[in-house]
Amino acid sequence: MVLAFSLSTIPAPALAVSSNIVAETKNVNTLTISQIQDLAVIYNDTAQKLQLSMKQLDLNEQMLRNQRRTIENSINSMGGSSGSESGIVAMKQTLDSLEAAVKNNPTDTALQAQYAAMKIQYESALATQSSMAASMQSSLDSALDGIDQLNDSLDSISNNKDDLSKGIKDLETQMRYTSAKIALSIVQLDKGIELIEDQIALLEKSVQIAELQQKLGMNIVTDVESQQTSLKDAQKNLEDQKETLSTLKRTLNILIGRNAGNPLEVVPMNLPVAIDPAPAYTEKLIQQFTDSNYTLKTLERDKTDLKDSVESDMGSDERQNIDYQVEAKNQEIKDQKQAISDDLKALLAKINSDGEAYKVSRQKYVTEKKNFEYTQKKYELGMISAIQLQQAELQLKQAEMTNMQNGYQFYLDWQKYYAAEKGVDMSNF
Repeated sequence: MVLAFSLSTIPAPALAVSSNIVAETKNVNTLTISQIQDLAVIYNDTAQKLQLSMKQLDLNEQMLRNQRRTIENSINSMGGSSGSESGIVAMKQTLDSLEAAVKNNPTDTALQAQYAAMKIQYESALATQSSMAASMQSSLDSALDGIDQLNDSLDSISNNKDDLSKGIKDLETQMRYTSAKIALSIVQLDKGIELIEDQIALLEKSVQIAELQQKLGMNIVTDVESQQTSLKDAQKNLEDQKETLSTLKRTLNILIGRNAGNPLEVVPMNLPVAIDPAPAYTEKLIQQFTDSNYTLKTLERDKTDLKDSVESDMGSDERQNIDYQVEAKNQEIKDQKQAISDDLKALLAKINSDGEAYKVSRQKYVTEKKNFEYTQKKYELGMISAIQLQQAELQLKQAEMTNMQNGYQFYLDWQKYYAAEKGVDMSNF
C-alpha cells in the first residue's frame, strides 16, 4: 500500500467546485473522493432549499425597503402647509387694519360689521389650522412608528440572512465530510470483502482437510463440524458485508445526484504520511475556537437585542421580564462556552488516540510484510505447506485492512478539526 498523503490537505470549499464536474462525471462509474465531495455539494437538497430561502429573504428585504421609502416620502410631503399659514398671516394683517380703522371711526357701523365678520373668519381659520396640525402630528407619529417597525423587521431579516449564509457554508463543509466518510467506508468494505473471500477460500480447504483426516481416523466428527461452522459464519459475514456495501453505495449515489442502483466504484485515497499530534489544549486555542463559534455569536447578538429593546416608558414588570431573559441568555452563553471547551478537548484527545492506533497498525503492517516475505521463501524451499502460506498472506491482508481503517479514521479526525477550527458545527458528525 502506498503511504502518500499530506494531512495539510483540507477539503476544498464549495466555491472551488468545478462547474464542469457534472459533465465530467456523467457517464463515469469510478469516482475519486474529491469528485464525490463536489457532487455531494452540488446535489444537496437542503442547500438548494436554503438558497431559495435566501432569495425569499432578499425579496422581503427589498419590499420592506420600498415601504420605508414610501413612508419617508409621505413624511417629507407633510411640510407643505406654508400656503395656509401665509393666508392666515394675511387675514391677521387685514384684521389688524380693520381694528385700527374702527378705533379711528367708532361710529361707523358698516366698518364695525366688517371687522366682526373678519374676526370670526380669522378665528375659524385658526381653529381649522390647529385641527389640521393635530391631525398632521398624529399622521407623522404613526409614520415614524411605521418606520421603526420596518427598521426592526429589516434588522431581523439581516440577522436571518447572516444565519442562513453561515448555515449554507457550514452545510457545504459538512456534506464534504459526510460524503468522504461514506466513500471511505465503501473503500474499506470493498477491501474487507476481499479479505473475507480469502478467509472463506482458506476455510474451505480446512474443511476438506478435516473431512479427509476424519476418513483416515485422524480426528473426530466435532473437528469437522467446527471447521464447517467457521465456514458458514464467514459466508454469512460475507453476505452481511455485501448487503452493507450495497446500502452504502445506494446512499452515496443518492447523495451525489444519481439513481440509487447505479454502478459505483470509489478510488481509494492514499493514507496519511505524517502522524502529527493534535495541538496542545491551551487557553489560547480554546479562545480561538470560542471566537469562531457562530452559535455563541448569535447568543451574544440576541442578548444585545434584548438590552436594546428596553424603552423609557416601559413598566417595571416589562423591564423585569427583559432582565430575566437577559439572565437566561447569559446562562446559555456560559453553557455554550463550556461546550466549546469540552468538544475541543474531546476532539484533540481523539486525534491523539487514533494517531497512536494508526502508528501501531502501520508498524504492524510493515512487520507483517517482512514476515510474509520470509514465509514465501520458506514455502519456496518446501519448508511449509501452501495452506500455511495462505494463512500468512491472510495475516498480511488483515494488517493492511486494519492499517487502512486506522489511517482513514485519523484523516477524518483532522478534517473534523479543520472544520471546527473555522467555526463549522461538527458535533453531530
